[in-house]
Amino acid sequence: MRVVVMGHRGPLHLSDLCKLYNEDSVHTLCAVFEHEWGKQQNYSKRSDLEEDSGRELLLVSRKTNAGYSLLYAIWMTFHPALVKVVLLRLSTDLFGVFGLLTLRWVIQFCERQAVFDWAGYTHSLVVLGAVFCCAVSQHHFEKHSRITTANAQAVLAGALYRKVKTLSLSHSSQRQSNTTQGSDVSGEVGCVAELVVTLTCLWSCPLRVALYLGLLWGELGPGVLVGVALLLVLIPVNSAVEHKAKQLRRTQRIIKEKSEELISEMLHKYQALKFLTWESWFHQRITESRARELEMLRILGFLTAFSMLDSICMPFLVGFSSLGVFVLVDDGNVLTPSQVFTSLCFFRLLRPPLLELPGLLCVLKQAQQSFCHLEKLFLTEDLGTSQLVTTKGATEDISPESSQQPCDGCKDKPSNSDEKQEYYLFQKGSGEARGLYLRAFGWHWVSVTSLVYLSVCAVSLAQDAVLSVWTGEAKEVQGLEGWTELRNSRLSAYALLGLLQALLVCFAAYCLTCGSLRASRTLHSELLSDVLHLPVHSQKIDDRWLLQAFTQDMQVIDEELPKHLYSWLRSLLDILSTITLISFIMPVFSLAVCPLIMLFLRIQSHFSSAHIRIRHMEANSVVSVTSLECVTHCVEAPLSRPKHREVCLTHCLQALHQNLLVKYNKITSESWAALRFDGVAGIVLFLVSLILLETQPDSGLVALALFCAFNIKEALRQYPQAASDINIDMLSMQRFCEFAKVEKEAAWTVTHRPPFDWPRHGEVKFRNYESEASSICTPALRGIHLTILKGEKIGVVSRGKADADGLVSCLFRAVEARSGTVLIDDVNIARMSLHDLRSRLQIISQVPVLFSGPLRANLDPFAQHTDAQVWLALELCHLREHVRQLPAQLLHPVQRTALAYSFGQRRLLCLARALLARVKILLVEEALPCVDIETEDLVRQLIHTEFKDCTVLWLTQNPLNVMHTDRVLVLNKGQAVKFDAPSTVLLQGPLFSQ
Repeated sequence: MRVVVMGHRGPLHLSDLCKLYNEDSVHTLCAVFEHEWGKQQNYSKRSDLEEDSGRELLLVSRKTNAGYSLLYAIWMTFHPALVKVVLLRLSTDLFGVFGLLTLRWVIQFCERQAVFDWAGYTHSLVVLGAVFCCAVSQHHFEKHSRITTANAQAVLAGALYRKVKTLSLSHSSQRQSNTTQGSDVSGEVGCVAELVVTLTCLWSCPLRVALYLGLLWGELGPGVLVGVALLLVLIPVNSAVEHKAKQLRRTQRIIKEKSEELISEMLHKYQALKFLTWESWFHQRITESRARELEMLRILGFLTAFSMLDSICMPFLVGFSSLGVFVLVDDGNVLTPSQVFTSLCFFRLLRPPLLELPGLLCVLKQAQQSFCHLEKLFLTEDLGTSQLVTTKGATEDISPESSQQPCDGCKDKPSNSDEKQEYYLFQKGSGEARGLYLRAFGWHWVSVTSLVYLSVCAVSLAQDAVLSVWTGEAKEVQGLEGWTELRNSRLSAYALLGLLQALLVCFAAYCLTCGSLRASRTLHSELLSDVLHLPVHSQKIDDRWLLQAFTQDMQVIDEELPKHLYSWLRSLLDILSTITLISFIMPVFSLAVCPLIMLFLRIQSHFSSAHIRIRHMEANSVVSVTSLECVTHCVEAPLSRPKHREVCLTHCLQALHQNLLVKYNKITSESWAALRFDGVAGIVLFLVSLILLETQPDSGLVALALFCAFNIKEALRQYPQAASDINIDMLSMQRFCEFAKVEKEAAWTVTHRPPFDWPRHGEVKFRNYESEASSICTPALRGIHLTILKGEKIGVVSRGKADADGLVSCLFRAVEARSGTVLIDDVNIARMSLHDLRSRLQIISQVPVLFSGPLRANLDPFAQHTDAQVWLALELCHLREHVRQLPAQLLHPVQRTALAYSFGQRRLLCLARALLARVKILLVEEALPCVDIETEDLVRQLIHTEFKDCTVLWLTQNPLNVMHTDRVLVLNKGQAVKFDAPSTVLLQGPLFSQ
């Protein structure tokens, strides 16, 4: 395939992808669907014409519709593709059974009980033909079913886009939007699209169950009922485990949301957090929340032990019980290799459809609700935003020029810096990321987990070997007593191996859970530490990337990566153990191992490169239109001009078409790879059967080798998919590596610390101080040379807030000095640790900052003061009575938005925080206009009385607000232009030169 080859060579672009046929384009499919839907509407109107010809009554009468009209319209739109999917499903099932029967014929040929009078190589060619037909049929079924699902989803979304085009926001729809909530339309569209294909294959599960049961009955008779009974018992057990897992995930989501709120608050209020030196407090809070998350993950991880037992040990238990009943009910029942391994294969094939049948009822019920809601949307003539999204308000007029442009939500956005950075990380490689994860996982857990999984594979092969030896020895046993002894000994050995396998699987799940939890805990802790050590004005990392790292990337590490690693390790060990066993049985097969491995790795290399690049394109914001977000923008955009609606619709459909194009190429590339991996498995099976039929060893060994070669197909499919998923997961790990390399701020603590009572006086000296700009809008300080005496009240006046921010950053060392020094009580602050410096300063910001949590923690998070001292500080700030009226008083929770407090009260709380700190240097920023005059006068009065011995810097842009100070410092573009008494400064004329 051209896309796979080009994707292996370099980056892919939309122009490199295989184009859709005209009949598969969004425009063509939408036109066909609208035609069929229009026919259904006309039929419905004619049927309801006798009741009422009015449109409103028609809508009322259709509210109870079960969604069959929409289902029929979709069926008429896609019936050629759906019929093809049905036939391919049927052919896949039949060819799958035929392939197993050909293996049975080969084993019977070696048992001298040939079904057909064929030569040995003829049997091998028949096996190859059956495997090839099954692989091609399965390839086309999976490809066409997935493409049909994608087409159905695109058609429904496109039809909704066209529906939005015809909207008119009448008063009735606006009134309705106030009472009706928005719906998850995109989820319902996906549910309906998937069900369209599921319904066509609904008959497949009962058919396969009946077919496999009939074949098993022919092999084992009534003994097969025991295995089926175990599978049926497993259905409610699976349901109970799944229900428990859903409850745990629901609890985990609640905990995760709280953690995300904490992290978002930390990033949003990062400067205040750093200046208060409360990093350890937030670190403790986030770590505690994270511990609750990990506890949920630990329980969920142990639940995975059941799923692993279900997938690995349940086939053994079913086979053991059925075979055991077969040989125990009648001493004349002697197992043959063809019976044993054919039955085991059929039981493996029986398990999936039997367990899928009960779940289909829930899927059908949910899909019917989606059908009903979507049909109601399509039938509604006055479709307001209440049916799709929440409106912002009434429409507005737009200019003729703007009507030619799409709304903001529909514009094709070029790749921004985020996408370029992500692609850079994507291309950079994952070697470093893999090493980081394995170190976090723990090399001891890596070793133990690998050894345990290897033991599981070895025990599984030993089980099959016991059956092979048993069936081989059964032919040589003479007499009933000898057969009974052999039967009991082999059944006991088989049972012990099954018990050992169950114990190893549980231990493997424990090791995987412990290692993955260790990795999650370590990586989250390191990321949190890295973020808390970032400079206050870090310009290299966007807050969105940090939030994504704590949320999306951590979710990948917590949940996705362990599953993909398990799938990769298990499939790899299955492949290696199968090849080793076959080579042991047939040494000549080892000559073909190297060419087969090279062929497999070459296909896997091409597929992995192309698949990762297509997945990257799918995640690109330009083509990722899997939801109906564009509908939101179209509805919220002015709808009074048809040209504007037409442009919006065109851009929506174009983005939808691009998304479908990427999905189509993703599906075809995965199908291309799956077909070739199945081809490699077919070659293995053909070579094994050919060599066995030529050498003609014991029939038990023939059955064992064919059974292993037949089962290698699943592992050959899982391995490259898991490897590709791990490569994509490593993008999240690569971000962690990049965060670790970002330059950090100075050390929080150093060996040589200042005295406990430093600073005693609060004298500040600037000596030819120059600094870098802390941000783009904040100028660098240049040539600052002045002295602020102890206890002096200084007014700092600047044209804009940027100059004042530069001074604050300088004193708190948010930026480091380029030259010169700042001395506080003759101690160079550049030689101090950041915590020692910042804990001796306090700032009352223009926007007062309160953190979520108890009120007391906002004043004294480390409990360094008694409750009496806290109440005294509140009393000085005239907040004592207000806090006493709160339900929990000092422990009353402060919400993240702190809306329960006015700006003035929040400013007074910040002042109470400074009173408790008892610092010698205080910075006070100008209050916002929303703060009442009485509150600001109280703040000024308290500072003059309670901080009379402290050095206070009043930061403002209004000179009249600092007339009460001892001296005024005028900053302009990072320079100190004036520094004198207030009256003297005002007499010198304008403060700032034009």
